[in-house]
Amino acid sequence: MKKLLFGIHNHQPVGNFLHVLEHAYETSYRPFVEILYEYPEFKFAMHTTGPLWEFFENEHPEFIEQIREMVDRGQVELVVSGFYEPVLASIPHRDRVGQVKLAINYVKDRFKFSPHGLWLTERVWESEILTSLVECGIKYVMVDDFHFISAGKRKEELHGYYITESEGNTLNIFPIDETLRYLIPFREVEQSINYIKSIPGELAIIFDDGEKFGVWPGTHSWVYEKGWLRRFVEEVLSCGEIETITFTQATKEYPPLGRVYLPTASYFEMGEWALPPEGAVEFLDFVNRLKEEGIFDKYRRFVRGGIWRNFLVKYEESNIMHKKMLFLSNLLKDRRSRVLKGFLYRAQCNDAYWHGVFGGLYLPHLRKEIYKNLIEVDSRIKSPGLLVDDLDKDGKTELTFKSKDIRVSVKPHSGGTVYEISHFLSKYNFQDTLARRFEHYHRGVKIGEPPAEGVASIHEFEKWIDEKSAREMVYDSYPRYSAWNHFLAPEVKPEDLRYNRYEELSDFLQGDFRYRVVADGVKLWCSGNVRGYGETSFVRLFKHISLKGNKIGIDWGFRSGKPLNHVAALELNLKFEAPRLNLNGNILDMSFNDLYLERAESLKIFDEVLKVTFSLDVDGPCSLYIYPILTISQSERGFDLVYQGNSIFLMNRVSDTNFRQKVKLMFKGGKNA
Repeated sequence: MKKLLFGIHNHQPVGNFLHVLEHAYETSYRPFVEILYEYPEFKFAMHTTGPLWEFFENEHPEFIEQIREMVDRGQVELVVSGFYEPVLASIPHRDRVGQVKLAINYVKDRFKFSPHGLWLTERVWESEILTSLVECGIKYVMVDDFHFISAGKRKEELHGYYITESEGNTLNIFPIDETLRYLIPFREVEQSINYIKSIPGELAIIFDDGEKFGVWPGTHSWVYEKGWLRRFVEEVLSCGEIETITFTQATKEYPPLGRVYLPTASYFEMGEWALPPEGAVEFLDFVNRLKEEGIFDKYRRFVRGGIWRNFLVKYEESNIMHKKMLFLSNLLKDRRSRVLKGFLYRAQCNDAYWHGVFGGLYLPHLRKEIYKNLIEVDSRIKSPGLLVDDLDKDGKTELTFKSKDIRVSVKPHSGGTVYEISHFLSKYNFQDTLARRFEHYHRGVKIGEPPAEGVASIHEFEKWIDEKSAREMVYDSYPRYSAWNHFLAPEVKPEDLRYNRYEELSDFLQGDFRYRVVADGVKLWCSGNVRGYGETSFVRLFKHISLKGNKIGIDWGFRSGKPLNHVAALELNLKFEAPRLNLNGNILDMSFNDLYLERAESLKIFDEVLKVTFSLDVDGPCSLYIYPILTISQSERGFDLVYQGNSIFLMNRVSDTNFRQKVKLMFKGGKNA
């Protein structure tokens, strides 16, 4: 008799739209539980993350009541994680313990059930988390069988559980069967049943996303309307060769298969996504070559990509969020405030820190929620008004300073730019922009409409993109911070800036600026070369970034050894929610429109969501070009064209050895979004 350990993991990120949660509830969570409720003898494990529990409590308390009844009758074993679903390895020990205990206490309070199992977020295993889990009373976790294969185990050895150890603390660890993960629910019921019967061991282990039972494209019809789930449950219960048991039951009835030490790893696909894009292309080529030669399964244990922490290198925007989170966590370490720690824990939700098949980091509303919670902490806790330190942990110095209204952070070594503008009243980071970058899945895209075919796993979709999105597949060579300085040819056209069809004629984008802290901010300067017309001019560039109340000043200019004949430009990149520009009585939506003004001294953008008016004032007329920053990212639907902010170029035709421009940015109004 084979024992089936069946588990589902239900999760929606902090900050996801209410209509998305409702859709997931109606198409997946509710029908799944309603069907299994009819079969009390079908035992299974369920993990639900904190954001979803809060949603169910507010919107569907009847769902919680139904789960409680299933727990009481011994059908459902509840499994926890960090309450707000952080990658545990990415947060400090104190926060791991705090998040896991918060989840355990929630389950105990609501369901009178003491959980001993933990769903490891994104199956990111690092041995250092073991001690934290044991401290919380966790007895077992689940990871992919790939973790074990990477440690030298053969697949036929993975139909049970193992014990692992760190600092003398032990933990049971279950390998999730990848074959079952790809069979259920995408293939016919008989294929899954026959596979379970054929495994060379006692335990068949599956623990996977609940969203694949109704939310993923095509699965609601397949799983419910066409009856896959009901047929599967009935076949398991009636075949006479399979019995469902819980994970805790398995640890009591079966001994561990042995001791194991796992490498730092996640599931196999994560290794692909975490690599730099060029490396991911080569990784896929290598995997496909092994498959073509029929030797992939034999050598798979030696084929690994990157690790989850690589996302903090691959995406600088992710690293900035992460390091601000760590900075605030450190300020809170001796505080007992449950409110502030609640904001911090929400800001540790994993989804916005990385990107794979789902939108993740590319979804502005998820990043917005991370920053909202970080800024809640930052605005409420006493923190240094000025800090000069290696804030992003790259070995170089950054500066951060704040007024009563705004925090501004500056990178002297990266062009002397501004990488954070956190507005306290609206709890919004206006510098939360995302660069357009090549992703490995951009290779081989097809322009047009995809054919309508049957149900497929999200890992099996072909790459189709519409013509509008294809035009926006443009890549940036630098992050989308503010206060970049450009020297351009006089004949440059505005649209050349949008589509990167221009030549950078100076060294200042890569400039490592020297700096001096002053009373109202920081003064920066850098020397470099400006090229053009067969000559090179030595230029000293300077800027003063200041902050007073809700106003940011950028006073910049240069002195040159020779007269220049260039366009000297200041580039700002700012993120809005719903940017509206009033041009002679016409309201323009700037999230998908561009605008060029030949002579301008001011600009006002009203954000209808944040209720903030952004004003830009210049001390003399210049040409102004504003365009939307649009990214092409992969999601479970295919490809998405996503607004990531606006680029604003202030362009000045210069023909002298000296130039100076004073720019003032003001953020007026605001409400908690």
